[in-house]
Amino acid sequence: MATYGMVKVRRARFTVVDRCGMPIAGPRSRLTTSGLITLTASPVMRDAEELEQTNGEGRVCVSDRTPAERKWWNIGLELCKVNTCLYNMLLDWKLVTSWEGKPIGFTDKRSGRPDRGVAVEIWTGVGSEDECDEIPTTDDILLTGAAGDTTKYGYLAWPAVREFALGADLDLGAKVSTFKLNGITNSPTRWGLSPYNVMPADASNTPRRMLEPIEIGAHHISFETTVAPPEADEDCCPLVLPSPYYGETAATTAPSQPACGAVGSNEIQTVTITGTPTGGTFSLIYQGATTTPLAYNAAAAAVQAALEALSTIGEDNVTVTGSTGGPYTVEFVGDLAELNLPLMTKTANLTGGTSPNVTIAQSQAGGVY
Repeated sequence: MATYGMVKVRRARFTVVDRCGMPIAGPRSRLTTSGLITLTASPVMRDAEELEQTNGEGRVCVSDRTPAERKWWNIGLELCKVNTCLYNMLLDWKLVTSWEGKPIGFTDKRSGRPDRGVAVEIWTGVGSEDECDEIPTTDDILLTGAAGDTTKYGYLAWPAVREFALGADLDLGAKVSTFKLNGITNSPTRWGLSPYNVMPADASNTPRRMLEPIEIGAHHISFETTVAPPEADEDCCPLVLPSPYYGETAATTAPSQPACGAVGSNEIQTVTITGTPTGGTFSLIYQGATTTPLAYNAAAAAVQAALEALSTIGEDNVTVTGSTGGPYTVEFVGDLAELNLPLMTKTANLTGGTSPNVTIAQSQAGGVY
């Protein structure tokens, strides 16, 4: 049974996730910072309820009590001198860029994205006494890289925090000004074993992913680890995921993350109409959403408009070029830029020509850093 104190925040890492904790791989999906001043985690409870029934004489004939239940955690962050991209990550605020295209600030928004959240991971010290709480029984500690010769940390994670909003006034004056943000947790059923290596796998302190996923209904996990926290980043950075990510065959070790500032490629797919049709329509399908029927000789602009209308793509997230009737070059941009995306599928009801059909091929994989 581990016993350890938690002293000082050494590092904080934020990762873009969906509302259930699934990490969203992409070019600006993670940030590690030393700019966290405090994190406050307050459980919100459903109080216990007394159940009682009296009989005709007014005497208690049945009594019981429901247990108190934790509904979620309120998460409060106080931040100082963190990269502007973190506010974009937490609040979905739009970045302000310089003439060089570098982020230099942000503008606020009325509301954030309900389908997105942020995983919050914290590393703390454990106190000087807890770092030296074991008497060696073998000479293994003398070996370079042995777990006993490493620093201990407290690791705490809330892998699905959503609805971040400003939690206090921005107070400017003759003092250091900080940002205070509040969010609430959700059950992180899609966090899996974590996209990162956060605990040791053996006595040599080989880093690995968690041994098992967070159980359904839990919102938080904390444990002692000897795997050091990552260094602070200067900007939001790319995220790549272990593969396979879920299931019994899930990778035990997460891959090394790309360097911050690394540039990924956009996913490009080619849609080709074969067989020289003279009539009919076709539709494109992306992650379960189907476009309106498109004419056999549709212009590229019509194909782009139909794809942008899909809930799984959205406006300004795809560009389509090509001749009338194709082939069409579909490049995923905007929120879908630099991601490795699934191949579109199609339905075709084309007429004329010789066995007319629609083929879709990947001409450039996205997210290759």
